[in-house]
Amino acid sequence: MNLAWLLKSSTIWMALALSGAATASVLWFTAEGLPSLHRRQAELLNHKINLFDLSKQNRKLFDEVQRLNIRDPELMEAIVRRLGYDRPGEKVYVFGDQKK
Repeated sequence: MNLAWLLKSSTIWMALALSGAATASVLWFTAEGLPSLHRRQAELLNHKINLFDLSKQNRKLFDEVQRLNIRDPELMEAIVRRLGYDRPGEKVYVFGDQKK
């Protein structure tokens, strides 16, 4: 049996064609095939758009914080301390109820 005979054999070509048809039908008609891939690509695009919008919003808030810090550093420090932050090396003593 040589390679030329195998290439001329219709049985081999028929088996390859049936295998290809079976693979294509699995890809097209199963729940995890191409329709699922297209749905996931659409979800990914929606998540990327959402991430981009959140990134723009985050940048605007960051710029606002920077402007606030430049314009009124005392107000900025009061806000930051109200959130519970302190300066490096500083000891903070808390008295009373902190649920406010």
